Amino acid sequence: MYALPSASETAGVGAGHRDRVVDHLARMTYDYAYQGTGNWPFNTAYAATRTGIEQAFVTRFRSLVGVERFIAAGIPVITAVTFGSGQLDGAPISSTNGHVLVVVGFTESGDVVVNDPAASGRAGARRTYDRGQFEDAWLKRGSSGGSGGVAYVVRDAAHPLPARRGATSW
Repeated sequence: MYALPSASETAGVGAGHRDRVVDHLARMTYDYAYQGTGNWPFNTAYAATRTGIEQAFVTRFRSLVGVERFIAAGIPVITAVTFGSGQLDGAPISSTNGHVLVVVGFTESGDVVVNDPAASGRAGARRTYDRGQFEDAWLKRGSSGGSGGVAYVVRDAAHPLPARRGATSW
């Protein structure tokens, strides 16, 4: 079981903040050179300090097929997407230049099940996105698309990594 920050760890966050854990995490992963919290190595480095975490790292997938193998092994995969208006049906935001989603499963037809932190509350965070739209938003690179398949993985000891297929891909 992963350990969220304790009350003593979040004590430095003002009481008026909506989610003190999120604010604490942002503070712990803030990159002063980048001036933001989107630095993936910082995020994985912090995650690796938490009780119950065996390993945290950044990797790249060629497609959702590799992500399916992680999900089958019980390991969620954290991705970043970029999309414009009408490009990701059902998203709680209309567009983004970069948004982090946690892939937690797939439907029988192959659509992507995620936890989307842009939802207005925890109850609405679980979303299902069309596989093709999700892949377009995630696999493209540069100003017209997502992160080029970059993702990060955080796992506990009970969930070993799936075997690599070849020397360089999952």
